[in-house]
Amino acid sequence: MKEKSNRLIKQLYEEHKTYNPFLLAEKIGIEVMFVAFGKTPKGETVRFKQETLILLNESLIDKNERYFVLAHELYHAIEHNNLSAYYTTQRNGKGTLEREASTFAGHLMINQYKEEYGYLPETFQVLRDVYGVPENLELYLAN
Repeated sequence: MKEKSNRLIKQLYEEHKTYNPFLLAEKIGIEVMFVAFGKTPKGETVRFKQETLILLNESLIDKNERYFVLAHELYHAIEHNNLSAYYTTQRNGKGTLEREASTFAGHLMINQYKEEYGYLPETFQVLRDVYGVPENLELYLAN
């Protein structure tokens, strides 16, 4: 899973010269909107005809977690675009597709941090604080 994520991250960076999920979405042509979902979901990938749209919960507008949630949904938009369902992001998403998306998002945030600050984050807590990476990903990202 980690290798697949890292290959995609490398490919995206080579093509678009950024790790920032907001800039990546823009460069790929995926519209991102903040909407009033209520408490959940945090994010959702929607396909209509040939268009892909990522909806983020408006409660994330001023929260660092918006980076992680968008990165998670971006993975669904890129890698799961042939599936007919849509995906939702919760704090404890289950299943292989959700783990893949969260692992990708966590690794993208590590690279985003390095791009932004010039060095790797010293601890996992830094990723939690800066980008809202969920605590339950620490083991996945460490391996």
